[in-house]
Amino acid sequence: MVITNDQLREMTTHGSKNFPIQYYLDDINHYPDRRINCHWHDEIEFAVIQEGEANYQIGDQTVVLHKGEGIFINSGIIHGYEAENHTLVPNIVFSPELIAGGNQTVYQKYIQPIQNSQISYLYLSSRVSWQEDILMSLNHIFSTCNSEDETRELDIQIAITSIWRQVFLHQDSCSSSPHTATYITTQTRLRLMIEYIANHFMEKIRLEDIAFAAKVSKSEALRCFKEGAATSPVDYLIQFRLKQGRKMLLTTKRRVTDIAGTVGFDNVGYFDRLFKKAYGVTPNQLRRHAIEQGLALLHHRAEKRTRGLG
Repeated sequence: MVITNDQLREMTTHGSKNFPIQYYLDDINHYPDRRINCHWHDEIEFAVIQEGEANYQIGDQTVVLHKGEGIFINSGIIHGYEAENHTLVPNIVFSPELIAGGNQTVYQKYIQPIQNSQISYLYLSSRVSWQEDILMSLNHIFSTCNSEDETRELDIQIAITSIWRQVFLHQDSCSSSPHTATYITTQTRLRLMIEYIANHFMEKIRLEDIAFAAKVSKSEALRCFKEGAATSPVDYLIQFRLKQGRKMLLTTKRRVTDIAGTVGFDNVGYFDRLFKKAYGVTPNQLRRHAIEQGLALLHHRAEKRTRGLG
């Protein structure tokens, strides 16, 4: 779990004063519910999916990253991610002053304009040549961080400067969101309430409980969800519970009644109705379809093996 203060600011120091960069290899299995809680920091972050798939939440946007893809997250942007299966995410978090000091021309001309812009993140794909170059440089940095090469620090600084040059030249490809004080406040409060729901969805939760998680009034909670998630706190809670119920239906053999109670529904009939409204089938129908599809896939694979032997 990422340690944060009440404003979701990460409290960890990344690297040292003399070399302000830290390399991490996140194994999502080591985090509760395979989820990195939302946070922000003044440093720049780059990450690559080495194994698996991750659903990143960046501000009010969701970005799905697959194996081999990466992401740049700007300074001050609230972000976190989750995964349904085992996922490895090597990443670096560094101060822009690793490239150039704040009073230098390089910082003022090439770094500060991006930090102070509305740029929030950049999705990186190997299908785009200059983005592939960034991904290759990142993988080089990851391996160099673990090395004992004589020029380790110099090599890392050169590679990061090269990456930043590409980001600067392709700013138009970056995704944006407002960096106003009001936007940041709304996102911070929204993330605190969403984190509360994720940790307590199985319990009886009232609107005032959700609002209290961000130390705001019920009306402010309603405003934050409407502006930041285009829904209400209660509707978000219901959809979150249904999503967890669907996951349990597909991955366990527990009875529907048990699952409904586990994800926060006292009435299994109510759970059935909401589930069918959301997914177009009842819980039992979903499970039956999944079993039938699994058997059909096994039969298809068996036929292929038989034809291969013939």
